[in-house]
Amino acid sequence: MKRILLLFATLLLAAEFAAISIEPYGDSVYDLASGVTTLPQGGVIHDNENDLSIDAAFIEYKEGEYIKAKEAKMDTETVHFAAAQLHYQPNAKEAQLTGGVSLDTEDIKELKAQNAWIFLEDEIVVLSGKVSAAKPNLSAARLVSAYQQGEVLLIAPYKYKDAKLGITLSGKNPQKPLYLQFDQETGEVTASSKVPPQVAKRLLSYLERAKEGQ
Repeated sequence: MKRILLLFATLLLAAEFAAISIEPYGDSVYDLASGVTTLPQGGVIHDNENDLSIDAAFIEYKEGEYIKAKEAKMDTETVHFAAAQLHYQPNAKEAQLTGGVSLDTEDIKELKAQNAWIFLEDEIVVLSGKVSAAKPNLSAARLVSAYQQGEVLLIAPYKYKDAKLGITLSGKNPQKPLYLQFDQETGEVTASSKVPPQVAKRLLSYLERAKEGQ
C-alpha cells in the first residue's frame, strides 16, 4: 500500500498540469486527504498560465488554491523579487511577501522593503516598511509602482535624490505622496508633488487593497 501511495504521489508531482508544473529538489509529501503537496527541500513551481516561476527552499502547495514558500524567488517577464516568505494565490493572481523583500523592475533596481503585495494581473506592486532603492536613490514608508507603465508613488515620510537636478526631495505628510514618472524610452525620471487625480485614485486604491489583505 505504501508503495502504491508513493508511486501515486510521484506521478502527481511529475505531471505537468495545464496551469502548474513542479520540479522538486528532493523529497516530497502528498497528503491524499487534504490534497496538499509539501516539498521539504524546496523546488521550482512554474505557473504556466500566469507565466511565472517560484524557486524556494521550502514549498507547500495546493493546486488551484495557494502556494506557500520560504526563502523564495519569484520571476515574471517584467519583475523579479525574493522574500523570506511568500503566499501566492494563482486564481486571484496576487502574491503576499513578508519577512524582508527585494525586488527589481525595469525602472527600479535593488528595491527593498519589509513586506510587499504584488497584483500580477494589474502589474502593480505595493511595498511597505523601510522601503529603499539604490537606483534611483529613494526611501519611503510605502511605495506603489505600476511597473509596466513607469509610474510610482512614494508615501511619506520619503526622500528622493533627483539625479538630474542634483537635489534631494523629501516629504513628511502621508497625504501628499511624491509622483515619479519614468520615461519608457530614455529611463529618465520626472518627480512631482502634484499627482494627477486619476493616477492618485488608481494607485492609492492598491494601498487599501494591500491593507485589507493583511
